[in-house]
Amino acid sequence: MTLTGRPTVAMGFVVALLVAACSSPTAPTPTPPPAASPSPSASPSASAAPGPTTITSPEQAAAVVLALDPRFAGLVAQNPDLIGQCCFYIAEATHGGEYRVAIEIGWGDCPAGCTNRHHWVYTVGADATTQLVGEDGPPVPAGVGRSGGGTDGGVVGIRGIATAGPVCPVVRPNDPACADRPVVGAAVHVLDATGLEVATMETDASGAFVVTLPAGRYRVQSDPFDGLMGTPAPVDVTVGATLAEVDLVYDTGIR
Repeated sequence: MTLTGRPTVAMGFVVALLVAACSSPTAPTPTPPPAASPSPSASPSASAAPGPTTITSPEQAAAVVLALDPRFAGLVAQNPDLIGQCCFYIAEATHGGEYRVAIEIGWGDCPAGCTNRHHWVYTVGADATTQLVGEDGPPVPAGVGRSGGGTDGGVVGIRGIATAGPVCPVVRPNDPACADRPVVGAAVHVLDATGLEVATMETDASGAFVVTLPAGRYRVQSDPFDGLMGTPAPVDVTVGATLAEVDLVYDTGIR
């Protein structure tokens, strides 16, 4: 009886092993992926402008704003004593450690106050973050916006004189009586490189005219004048760091 019972126990043990070997292994538990880091939020109305990372003066704030737009390049601070300044900035500190920078670009007969002006107002934080908080005025024509950095506080432009000649049938050298005479009240127009008129004016009692303009390429032309023949040929001129000189010569018809 003892010998008969042992094989029975052994057989049961073998069957148990075979069942365990044929069973499917337990699938490993997947490791969850790491949580994605949240992206930092950015305000669409504010940006970190190039320049110093810590703003401590209105001048530094102005430098940050001037770097935002190519049209602002070369602008200087407003000079209250300068008549006819077309393009400038005003920077000042405000409450809360911020700065306010106002930009003005003008064009068209600026000696008389500029017929057109465009304004921008920015705030600049201590961390150089800028925000445009106001803008008004007509669209700025192409080529307008650079002041040129002249010795007169950044204001440059065109200066000229309109004359008529000959005055004598026979012109004798160095004869004041036969010198070309000034044309008073002649209409003068200035066009930019795209053909857009950016200034119009009349010559004064000495035949002279002057207009404040940003640096760039311009064409100066005048209207026919009663009593004189034709009109002067248009003059193409480049405005740089100083006032460009232009002569407009009318024909009197005297021969």
